[in-house]
Amino acid sequence: MSQEPEVIYRAAIAWLETRAASLSAGLLAEALALVPTIPPTLVGMPYCHACESVLCGACGICHGLSLVPPDFCPADQENMGTDCAAWWQAYHAVYTLMYQEARHE
Repeated sequence: MSQEPEVIYRAAIAWLETRAASLSAGLLAEALALVPTIPPTLVGMPYCHACESVLCGACGICHGLSLVPPDFCPADQENMGTDCAAWWQAYHAVYTLMYQEARHE
């Protein structure tokens, strides 16, 4: 990543705010607060040994959310709660922006 994490975090927050109409106010607020807690690198992040998806930063288990295309993970317990959904929105915002930046470099 060529930009400082704070720059990516500000961009991720702005990106999430553009999605406000598709998220509940509480989920959006929680996701916005979580953006600065998302590590700016995947190196060292815990991951699922079954599907290699990043483990949820809220509960620590696999929800299989980063599988492309969406697929089934045998470790997914299908118990995603509100905290998990907010963490995923923050994670998705940060890594979407980082991916877009890398494509334009």
